Amino acid sequence: MKDKLKVSRIIVLCAALVLAACAPVAPKQPEQMAVTVSVLPQAYFVQKIAGDLVSVQVIVGTGDSPHTYEPTAEQMRVMTKSRLYFSIGVEFEEAWLPRFMAANPALEIVDSAAGVQRLAMAAGHAENGEEVENDPHIWFSPARVKIVSRNIADALAAADPEHAQTYRANLEAWLKEIDAVDADVRAALKSTPRSTFLVIHPAWGYFASEYGLTMLSVETHGQEPGPEELGAVLSLARENGVTTVFVQKGISQKLAQSIAEQLGGAKVVELDPMPGDWSANMRLLAAQLAEALR
Repeated sequence: MKDKLKVSRIIVLCAALVLAACAPVAPKQPEQMAVTVSVLPQAYFVQKIAGDLVSVQVIVGTGDSPHTYEPTAEQMRVMTKSRLYFSIGVEFEEAWLPRFMAANPALEIVDSAAGVQRLAMAAGHAENGEEVENDPHIWFSPARVKIVSRNIADALAAADPEHAQTYRANLEAWLKEIDAVDADVRAALKSTPRSTFLVIHPAWGYFASEYGLTMLSVETHGQEPGPEELGAVLSLARENGVTTVFVQKGISQKLAQSIAEQLGGAKVVELDPMPGDWSANMRLLAAQLAEALR
């Protein structure tokens, strides 16, 4: 009886081994290449082009300032595993890119904004020999996003030639999506009777330039205006029939509310200066501006 039981167990074991050998083998998932970007819009572009082939770390998140941000210890730890770093010209990079390279000598810094024509910050001008400050918010211009995206695709293909064809194909699909977004924005703004909009922080200069609008900014060089400057802004706002004050997401609305009251009860509306979903945000921005410019 024991011998029969032993034989039965051996037969079952052999059958199990045969079935396991015949079972389909799950395809091996490609190891993700680690990359880091400065701001959220870049992460969106990278993911459109690379999909699941890369893991993306974002340094400056929603509500953080790209001018003064300091990376966390965890971000620096992840940085040591990154193959590529996509810079874009925001202020904190000047101090931190050398530290990133020191922490990870194998890290390749890629200027994703290479070839982009920059605009000066709204209301900025040279004083006492100072240089005009460039506006870093290039992601609000579809034409410039195309340049950034091609730079990203080129760098990914060079670092990971095995998947270069995938990156190229995804890039072409993404460029068509950018065109579709651009067309939707133009359609939304086509019939607006006015063109001047008021913001606290001048983050939408590229959008204004791209679509024939005029951005009136309260801040100058990142500073709140004095009484005389504010009076001039309010005067221009009234001349242009401004009924909405736009304020960037994540900051205090105190100044915006005060200006809205001085404009006779204007609305205060939040805008996201560093959107995580670029396509949806551009369409939302167009709708919000179209409403404000009626």
